[in-house]
Amino acid sequence: MKPITIYGVKLPIIEGRCDLAEVIVDSARRQGLEIEDGDIIVITCKIVSKALGLLVRLDEVKPSRRAVRMASRAGCDPRFVELVLRESDDIVAAIPVKRIADEKLIDLYAYSKNPENVRRCLEKYPTLFLVIRDGSLWTDAGLDSSNHPPGVISIPPRDLDGVAKAIRDRIRELTGKDVAVVISDTEVFLTGSLDFARGSYGIEPVERGFGEPDLYGKPKFGGVDAIVHEICSAAALMMRQTARGIPVVIVRGLDYERCECGYRDKVKMSSEGWARILRYIIKETGKVLGLKNLLRMLLEFI
Repeated sequence: MKPITIYGVKLPIIEGRCDLAEVIVDSARRQGLEIEDGDIIVITCKIVSKALGLLVRLDEVKPSRRAVRMASRAGCDPRFVELVLRESDDIVAAIPVKRIADEKLIDLYAYSKNPENVRRCLEKYPTLFLVIRDGSLWTDAGLDSSNHPPGVISIPPRDLDGVAKAIRDRIRELTGKDVAVVISDTEVFLTGSLDFARGSYGIEPVERGFGEPDLYGKPKFGGVDAIVHEICSAAALMMRQTARGIPVVIVRGLDYERCECGYRDKVKMSSEGWARILRYIIKETGKVLGLKNLLRMLLEFI
């Protein structure tokens, strides 16, 4: 079995617009790495935003009345809420993360060596907004203030598949090598965080194996591995190692299906689609478990 190797590529500090593909190729070479055919280049969304100049200063944001109203209820900076509204297609939920942590429902303090820093983070962002953006779920619309000067926020590009394709094409132009590019982003979960693909090009994002025969010849209910998400999670192990600040990873040796397609070409859901799925789940739950049990569970959640 061919081994899969993951190489971290450390980049110089990027403060503004630049040719990111050229920076990646040059940085890899300085670290003794030559990009090869079939490599998968995983890039953090934040570094893409920096290279495209998608940075906003909070003191230049004028919040709308809606943002001020929502911010007063959520305990957030109205300028930040205004950016969330601008960058979201729909707001799905408000998650009271500070209250959840304060009541030890999820002990975020236990996940840190410095409880005071946890308190400061929760005071600044007591509520997270779950939104739909370009057919995917995001927290806070992907806005990110970490590793930026105070008061500066990075915004994810809207067409991340297009960005991935442009980087892939530019790397081919610079090296003559045919690679795939995946753009990753970190999302929070109740038990931690995971890195997900937000855009890709040159790789089939999802394995097309649903219904394929299992070891006993039966069609299996599965085989739809989210390949690009799995790649991002593997890359995150390198990005999160001791030498932090590694925004690019080269994955080499993975046998994958190449395609002239992006992530959104294969995986996309509208706000209406998400709403229909939720309605179907609620209706099916009521039908199978009974209306009384459904109402009881809803009341418990409320």
